[in-house]
Amino acid sequence: MLQAPDTTAIFNQSLLDEHEFTLTFELVPGRGSGGKRLERILEFAQAARKDGRIKALSITDNPGGHPALSPTPLGLEIREIGIEPLIHFSLKDKNRNMAESQLFECHRHGLLSLLVLGGDFPRYGYQGQAMPVFDLDSVQLLDLISDLRRNCPLVKGAPGANMQLPPMDFLAGCVVSPFKTQEAEQIFQYRKLLSKIRAGANFIISQLGFDMDKYQELIRFCHQSEITQPLIANVFIPSLTVARIMHRGQVPGVLFPPRLLEVMEQEAADKDRGEQARLLRAARMVAVIKGMGYSGVHLGGNNLNFDKISYVLDQAQSSVENWQELREKVHFPAAATWYFFGKQDDPKKHPLPGRYRLNKVIHDMAFEPAGPLFQMNQRLARWAAATPTRCRLYTLSETLIKKILFRCRMCGDCTLAESGYLCPQSGCPKRMINGPCGGSLNGWCEVYPGERLCFWVRVFRQETDSSHTQKDLSLRPCPHLPPKDWSLNASSSWISYFSGRDHKKLTSPPHDQT
Repeated sequence: MLQAPDTTAIFNQSLLDEHEFTLTFELVPGRGSGGKRLERILEFAQAARKDGRIKALSITDNPGGHPALSPTPLGLEIREIGIEPLIHFSLKDKNRNMAESQLFECHRHGLLSLLVLGGDFPRYGYQGQAMPVFDLDSVQLLDLISDLRRNCPLVKGAPGANMQLPPMDFLAGCVVSPFKTQEAEQIFQYRKLLSKIRAGANFIISQLGFDMDKYQELIRFCHQSEITQPLIANVFIPSLTVARIMHRGQVPGVLFPPRLLEVMEQEAADKDRGEQARLLRAARMVAVIKGMGYSGVHLGGNNLNFDKISYVLDQAQSSVENWQELREKVHFPAAATWYFFGKQDDPKKHPLPGRYRLNKVIHDMAFEPAGPLFQMNQRLARWAAATPTRCRLYTLSETLIKKILFRCRMCGDCTLAESGYLCPQSGCPKRMINGPCGGSLNGWCEVYPGERLCFWVRVFRQETDSSHTQKDLSLRPCPHLPPKDWSLNASSSWISYFSGRDHKKLTSPPHDQT
């Protein structure tokens, strides 16, 4: 009996080989457990395995926030075919316990290649709108995976803390979008990428886009930041129908340039309705991206059988030597786009918002251990926590103050100081505390386009003053905060902070005589 190939090793070796250009392709299972769509996916996998150029087939996890077949069963079938499944592991529908449980499931079945995602906001499901979870974000899940690689040490006293888990050798990738149009969005995308790398991401896949300068910007940023993880560019091959949907902003985080849509509308008049043109454009994009120095390409699109993908790869291979000449033919920038390395106008002179400055002064005086009011506040909080009546009165006072000033949800573990004194629990539909998701478009929130600015765009505007230099490359990572402890929910965050129970785990401050 022939032994099945170690598909994870094949994918991993391809990623780590500087001389190999790694190719992956994205599969979208759709709703249901069978049918012609899944049959076509398995036929694609068979053809890709026989061809050998594609090293992994990624499987989406409820894309667009709609229910679909879980990636795990399809991943098992693809693994049996002999090609590596790259499991999309999103967090919109999972709390931390379910996420850990599904990691165990993946490891049990040998599904070790993961693409870690926050996920699109859940949409309509069975009898109405689904409830979003987002108990963890992508940075925190990468932290969990890194812990599982090291036997997952648990907090002392936690159930199962004495159990020794074997190391779990996951290959975990992350996602970043270089295609944001506004400075605030783009800066935070790069800051969060730094956090993901620090949390243990093994490789990076970009969001899809059509601006060659932005592709170049991302690879340059990674070199500047000494990020050595393999960088894979997302090349999407849309049909005209999908292009129109994307142009209307109906795919979270995807910016579809108007000029490209105009070109595709003209191509639709051809006898093949623009089919060869879209495939040739994708081939040229692959060639240009390979010429730029990317480690590989992540292909995707709709109405694509393997023969079409094979044509794209053949044409790309024959075009690589002329990639610089082809660059402008596939370059479709959006209007008024901010570029990290591009020529920028002089920053407008403006001071920090007065509200931010006032909140920071109060925080530094009353909540920083070196502040003059810190010891008094700590003693008051401990005194209030000593009896139920005092605790209720103290918590009521905090609730009134913080609801009026910050629309506080009383989560019991406050992160206002890490987010410009804006509350992510009330301000962000996904409650992101470690930087933004990738779903914003032109500065607007994925969930409320045209109505609310992305929460982290607002944070950027709060924290950035006229001393900010757009050329400054010394970006710091996003706040690297642990998951919230929901046993503290609806309690006083001030008591949690001063008693060392929140994320800061405050110890006794200097000069504290109590």
